[in-house]
Amino acid sequence: MLLYTFQGMRFLWLILLCVPLLVFVPLVFQRRKTEVKISEIPDYVTREENIRLRVTVTYKGLLPLAGLKVRGSWQPYGAKRLPVESGIQGLSGSTEREIEFALPAGHCGQAEFTVAKIRIYDCLSLFSMPVSERLSRKVWITPRFSPVSEEEAAMILKLAREASVSDEGESFVREYRPGDSLRSIHWKLTVKEDELQVRDFEPDGQVSLFLNMTDRLLAKPEQKDVFLDKACSLMVFLAETCGDRAVVCWMQDGVLMRNRIRETEDIYPCIRKLISVEKTGAADLEETAMQCMLAGCH
Repeated sequence: MLLYTFQGMRFLWLILLCVPLLVFVPLVFQRRKTEVKISEIPDYVTREENIRLRVTVTYKGLLPLAGLKVRGSWQPYGAKRLPVESGIQGLSGSTEREIEFALPAGHCGQAEFTVAKIRIYDCLSLFSMPVSERLSRKVWITPRFSPVSEEEAAMILKLAREASVSDEGESFVREYRPGDSLRSIHWKLTVKEDELQVRDFEPDGQVSLFLNMTDRLLAKPEQKDVFLDKACSLMVFLAETCGDRAVVCWMQDGVLMRNRIRETEDIYPCIRKLISVEKTGAADLEETAMQCMLAGCH
């Protein structure tokens, strides 16, 4: 009886050791058969809209999984980081499932969605194992567009045409184009923007919109959003009305930045640069270009 009891205990211990081992070892191979990626998302999303991001899970293992859990975060521009977590229960061979996250867009700027941890669970939910590496996607939160009133349109076009009359022309900073002289490169802004910026000069004759942003305005996200809403609405109006003569200008780090808008598709790259401005800097009001711009449309 004692021997039987001892054999029974030994058999019990064998089960307790072998069963976890039998589910843990396959989990190592199941990890390699699990692929997680963030589905394609729009580059631009209008603020105050809900952003729907999808994480696609593809499992090609032979043995089933109890589930998968995704943990990450959402970092809106100018707000606190929000933790997010979701999961899937039950994964079998050759399965593709999606996990959807509904996230607030927040203020204008660049937001980032990050998947920090992904874990799969064996069929008995005894063990878990990390899958994939850290994933992230960035999305630009853009201002809201609204129609420009007839009074505003008439006043802006009048002031802009008056400001565009000059015999001397204007100096400005723009992106590098093949053939530009290396002497014209603005090295300080090149380092900050992470792309070549050059000084240029162009005679007047275009319709210029000068956006009078200040460092105080940039420090207040709510007021900045309202300002950008109005500014971008005017940009759309200029693109539709003035064609390739529309130019949008603002100060960045004490330098006058200019972007020509030839069509409505040029607005979004311009918006991306505009909402990325962190510091306007002090403008030199004695410069001819600044005097011309400040006499025009604000």
